Amino acid sequence: MSLLTEPVTAPTIEGEPLLAVRDLTVRFGEVVANDSVNFEVRAGEVHALLGENGAGKSTLMKLIYGVNKPDSGELHFAGAPVRIDSPATARKLGIGMVFQDLRLVPALTVAENVALALPLKGIRLDRAKLARDIAEAADHFGLACDPSALVRHLSIGERQRVEILKVLMAGAKLVILDEPTSVLAPQEVDALFAGLRQLRARGLSVVIITHKLHEAREIADRVSVLRGGRMVMVGADPTAYDDRALIEAMVGRTVPALPASRPAPRSGAGTALELHGVSSRGDGGHLALHDVNLTIASGELVGVAGVSGNGQLELYEVALGLRSLEAGRVIVAGTDLAGGGPRAAIEAGGVGIPEDPVADAVVPGLSVAEHMALADLKGVRKGLGIDWAKVRSRMAALDERTGLRMAPQARRVAELSGGNIQRVILTRALGSDAKLVVAAYPSRGLDVATTRRTQELLLERRAAGAGVLVISEDVDELLELSDRILVLHAGRVAGIVRPAETDRYAIGELMLKGAP
Repeated sequence: MSLLTEPVTAPTIEGEPLLAVRDLTVRFGEVVANDSVNFEVRAGEVHALLGENGAGKSTLMKLIYGVNKPDSGELHFAGAPVRIDSPATARKLGIGMVFQDLRLVPALTVAENVALALPLKGIRLDRAKLARDIAEAADHFGLACDPSALVRHLSIGERQRVEILKVLMAGAKLVILDEPTSVLAPQEVDALFAGLRQLRARGLSVVIITHKLHEAREIADRVSVLRGGRMVMVGADPTAYDDRALIEAMVGRTVPALPASRPAPRSGAGTALELHGVSSRGDGGHLALHDVNLTIASGELVGVAGVSGNGQLELYEVALGLRSLEAGRVIVAGTDLAGGGPRAAIEAGGVGIPEDPVADAVVPGLSVAEHMALADLKGVRKGLGIDWAKVRSRMAALDERTGLRMAPQARRVAELSGGNIQRVILTRALGSDAKLVVAAYPSRGLDVATTRRTQELLLERRAAGAGVLVISEDVDELLELSDRILVLHAGRVAGIVRPAETDRYAIGELMLKGAP
């Protein structure tokens, strides 16, 4: 018997929706994460769900998938009221979810990973039959994959296709995708969207959580927007709204665009960062960076693009003296770090915004004020102690300068939300007079307005004469911000391009295939 699901007949606009959410509310303590939410998905449509971080998007989808349980409200699926109390119940109904952190076992093959999700009978796995079923399903749904391939050898885009195929072969009629394009190259996004169009053509339904507005317009039939746990736009035509209107729906106010033009770096201003033949090993002992050469001028912003895991973390760490070198030299603002570690980088004028601030920049038990004092202990010392009046004065000045609205100074940083932790780290780094700023995914976890302010601050540091290195998974963001973009592939420099002379697909080609 085939494992393929039967196509769902798409209803007319007036027909019964495949999924209907009625007045759904869920609270976590004092926080109302979803407040009387109404939401519908028709059979045979792609429905985009937009909203800022913390708006309640993932919470709503986890309610539908049975991870969370509502305090009140109703769910209807295929015309009948349902109570979804677990993901297993959701899967039996025909609802599948692909999480942002893909949940495949790297050491197993594609077929073995799919088998884990299927209700197969017997004590022996019929590998040949399963491989045939996977190949048939891959062709049926337009999700090409090799059943015999080891997952650890697949690209992120290929792994994502396996996750979606796994969900479909388990019988899903509705597939929920949480930020599926966040780590994909442009070509992989196109391949994903081609697969989603195939699913739609076969009557299946897709909900895609995204923050990329142009992608929502490209793939979605309808779009809904959550703000502060409430649905403020329901089932709208995405092509009827430009970015400004969608952002205003998400944020509740307009967000200014970045300046279209900016002064060129001053000639003869010196260099903020030089990497000469840098090679370095990753945490697993493999060579993660291979003979990297890069010079960033003072007053220049260089972006770093690459599929996740291609040397970005190691590049961040060697630039700030946090990772030892196998070969080469790192020079920050004229100072050769020469094994001096992070102290040498800080004394030369380097600051960093780490990829994971909770793990790399937060000291458990310390307050916001104490974290700010750590950034300049020499400047705030008073005898054997700390001049806390001076710390508070500097904090107020930095908060005013950056406009990022840090949490109150007495709050323990480890107890803050991810976005508020990021604000503390950004204020400390971007409010300083550093000569080199190295920022890894600086807008991760931030709302739309704070993301824009962070981008403005990076450009302000550039205008003030600092060299800025920005690592991001968002190619469009790099094209908007950067003077030049360095593309990493397998730890090597695949190319260095100027935004005015390239496009997102040319960058994607370098990300996926390396230097021509």
